[in-house]
Amino acid sequence: MAYFTYFERYPLASFAVFFILLPLSLAFYRFAWLDRAFRLLTIFLCLDLVLGLGMIHLAAHRSNNLLLLNLFVPCRYLLFSGMFYYKFRSPGFRKMVLYTLIGFVPFTILDVYASNTLLSDLHNHRVGRYSQVVESVLIILWALLYFYEMTKTLTVKNIISYPFFWVCAGLLLFYSGNIFYFPFWYYMYVWEDDLKLGFVEEVPNVVEIISLLLFSIGIWQTRAHHDSPES
Repeated sequence: MAYFTYFERYPLASFAVFFILLPLSLAFYRFAWLDRAFRLLTIFLCLDLVLGLGMIHLAAHRSNNLLLLNLFVPCRYLLFSGMFYYKFRSPGFRKMVLYTLIGFVPFTILDVYASNTLLSDLHNHRVGRYSQVVESVLIILWALLYFYEMTKTLTVKNIISYPFFWVCAGLLLFYSGNIFYFPFWYYMYVWEDDLKLGFVEEVPNVVEIISLLLFSIGIWQTRAHHDSPES
């Protein structure tokens, strides 16, 4: 009954979680044909589904679920930036990604620590103030650098038919749509006194659903004889 109450109160957020099954199913269907970057995307989708179900379970039983989100942020960045590490052809770009991979996890830990006066108080646990903003800036940067590299080398004849283009489009939409929203999560999601902003709160769910749809298009366009120059 608690789950049905949650679904009734937060239908769009619940739908966004279960919509992950679409790209995830396509990823498993195409798994043998996916390159390393797309396999990292598959791992992300698996973790994202587990996270979403876990957060629904905790929220439905009146428990703070923001700790799961804080733990997921560095995992999400490692997987997404790892995709670009495999896709970049420039050694310089790869080194940049590698350096941020090393530094982002301790930065996130410090951010969560600084954002919570008492880490053991899980009931009042709050989301990190800056980690998701920094994550957004970095992923947007990697996507733009990837497009720059791809157009400069002219390795892809038809960008629309190129699977990773759709993944980049989904990432750009997700992070550009949320980068101005993430800073307010620290103030919005307070367990005992969260802000009520109406449809504004649904924006991340709408953006996530569209991003998952773009991921699905990219996964579906993968095939055994990859048209990717990196494959």
